[in-house]
Amino acid sequence: MRTLFKLILLLMAIFFSSFIAAGAIAGSEYDWKMVRDEDGIQIYLKKIWADEIQTFRGVIHINSSIDSILAVILDINACAEWVHHCKAPLLLVKKSFSECYHYQIHQLPFPLQNREFFFHSKATRSPHTGTISIQVNVIPDFCVDNDLCPAFPDTNYIRVDHSHGEYLLEPINKNQTRVTWTHHTNPGGHLPEWLINSLIKKMPFYTLQGLRKQVFQNKYQKKRLRVNSQGELVKFDELKKE
Repeated sequence: MRTLFKLILLLMAIFFSSFIAAGAIAGSEYDWKMVRDEDGIQIYLKKIWADEIQTFRGVIHINSSIDSILAVILDINACAEWVHHCKAPLLLVKKSFSECYHYQIHQLPFPLQNREFFFHSKATRSPHTGTISIQVNVIPDFCVDNDLCPAFPDTNYIRVDHSHGEYLLEPINKNQTRVTWTHHTNPGGHLPEWLINSLIKKMPFYTLQGLRKQVFQNKYQKKRLRVNSQGELVKFDELKKE
């Protein structure tokens, strides 16, 4: 009888824990609060658990192919041309066509210290929908005792050790793409709350504006993505002039 009672308690615990987890996941998409809707761009914020710094999500529809938009995002050294306050971008290690390690500085207004990021990025494609996800996660110690990393000078910037996000590219048709950028960063150091809140509202808005402008450069418009039989991203081909 005691064994049966323990079994019932175990089953109840499993059921309720599964129910709570499912509810958290299902509810996560409905907790976003829109804070800006302007110029075809929607910005949302959401608080994650006990973290005081909110996660942002920016959404934009761009009248360009998913290939060209991916080409911009994978062009690491062009970060400063479209990502808000991105400075000194550097491709550190290119592991494959769709995966790399890279560095960038986020410039803050004087007299605040700039932040530096060591990122790992990887792009994957759904073979069923053609949707492309680019996961971006910070790896603060990547260049510490790493022979793969090029010589890197010491800086007085604050190195960010908590930052992760995703660019989600969803093809609407061959000439229109929905871009959703979701990201959470704890900049570290001692920044006033009003400044952090201001940055997380402006950062995705101006960055997505920059992406929409950058993608129409000829060098990106000529890119055509090649995918192998396993659905893996292989390379860009150059669209030939007719």
